[in-house]
Amino acid sequence: MKKVKKYLNIISYRPLLQSILFLLFPLSFYIVDYLNYSRAGKIALIGMSMIGTFSILSMRYSSNSILRWILIVVSFIIFINMSFHAGLRDIFGVAQDDMMIIKAIFGTDSQESFEFILQYRFYLIKHFTILILSYTLFYILALRRYYTKTEFIITKRVLIAWILFLTIAHLNTSMRISNPIVYFPHFYDRWQTDLEEIKNLNQILEKNLSSSGLSTMKYKGKSDKNTLVWVIGESSTKSNWSLYGYQRNTTPMIQSLQKELLVFDNIYAAAPITVPAFERMLTPATIKKPELWKSYPDLILMAKQAGYHVYWISNHTTDAYGVLSIFAHHADETIMTNKGKSRGEGSYDSSVLPAYQNALNDKFDKKLIIVHLLGSHPAYNFRYPDEYNQYSNIFDDLVAKELTDKGRADWAITFRNFYDNSILYGDMIRHKLLSLLKNSKESKHSTWLYHPDHGEDVCHHTDFSGHNQMVKEQWEVPMIFWPSSYTDKKYITTKAYRIDTIHNTLLGLLQIEGKYYNPHNDIFSKDFKASTIKHFSGSELTP
Repeated sequence: MKKVKKYLNIISYRPLLQSILFLLFPLSFYIVDYLNYSRAGKIALIGMSMIGTFSILSMRYSSNSILRWILIVVSFIIFINMSFHAGLRDIFGVAQDDMMIIKAIFGTDSQESFEFILQYRFYLIKHFTILILSYTLFYILALRRYYTKTEFIITKRVLIAWILFLTIAHLNTSMRISNPIVYFPHFYDRWQTDLEEIKNLNQILEKNLSSSGLSTMKYKGKSDKNTLVWVIGESSTKSNWSLYGYQRNTTPMIQSLQKELLVFDNIYAAAPITVPAFERMLTPATIKKPELWKSYPDLILMAKQAGYHVYWISNHTTDAYGVLSIFAHHADETIMTNKGKSRGEGSYDSSVLPAYQNALNDKFDKKLIIVHLLGSHPAYNFRYPDEYNQYSNIFDDLVAKELTDKGRADWAITFRNFYDNSILYGDMIRHKLLSLLKNSKESKHSTWLYHPDHGEDVCHHTDFSGHNQMVKEQWEVPMIFWPSSYTDKKYITTKAYRIDTIHNTLLGLLQIEGKYYNPHNDIFSKDFKASTIKHFSGSELTP
């Protein structure tokens, strides 16, 4: 017994207790489902090794106050990291180290950040409060007490053992990049590397088209004239379109043209957020092979190779940088109609109409006009002017009553009301874009296709509103097509189709054939083969 007491006098148990106490926090986050088991385990191991090591150092060299402050700062950073990942899981329902989230974080601007804070302020306040309370509790229980030289004597062997534990914990790559000090620099560098790779690749493709297979892409149309308008919306789920049976009349103007349209019922997004969706829609990349966008030319280069004049008209300032800017600036004309406010309240989608009208009036025989709308991207109440504020104060119609019966909070129903207003305003924009084409001189040589990049979960399942890849509303999207000459193909509107292969359909409409056109993935081709959709998984739609 005396030997045990003597041993405890020279080997401190406090660092071990501090580390074990820390383990209770990632475990608690896991129990309430703010962290998945993988992320909770990584945070637990990294945190335990770092807190234990710095705790021993601060005790062994207790006269050095800098070491104590390092311990306090390091432990706080670990708690911030834990809160960050918990917030991502709570808000988006995603795997926290998913590269798509990193692209979204680094591919944003100050106005988007402001709107993110506004949209998710309740979640952010909740997790900030949890962070402060959790760390305060940990500090009081584990870190508040000061040490003296005579209180404990830490042997070199104990110190070496903890440093070895810290080192081993970082040998595994997955563990190492989970360290909050490494996490953001690592993923930022990876994001920058991706941008540089695609820039370099496209520079090579533009200088030497023949080496990429672009030279095989040829226009096969019988007429010298052809115009395709491709309208890409944002965050629009078909569940909130009255065209698809929603109880609020959110798409009256498009419904007035329904006899002239093909309305597709079984369309699935290419990805649950914008940038990966565009990478897959514009290139041969797919859900199964997402990295192919780095290795192949995009639709814009293919169209230009076949003699098309290409326009990129966008209401997103984020199209001016990052991955999307690479695609956008391949166009012959890139027009950013949003001057400085990004996704702010002033940038309504009507801003694209003058540039769109000019593109229709241009006298090129073959034109591809890509229009990228803000659509219903959060914050929803920034997406429409006051005259479309139809549902904001409604809490007693069929939709609101159904949500109330399901236990939704009033503030959650308010988000749904804002969202439905944005769908209603977007209906007017889509109708206007189509009407301008129908009334143009080249309408008989034109086609028009609309779909969003992905859907949105707006208190469909819980009080949550935003991007949530765990639910079908994030993946099931509307798709409508004009002209009336295709109405004899109504039989295809029920076919299942994932728009990660939509570049094939677009090439078919452009009447371009070659290496990168596969008629099996062209929904209008006689050789089309419907997609097989099995189920929704935690990260991607499983084919």
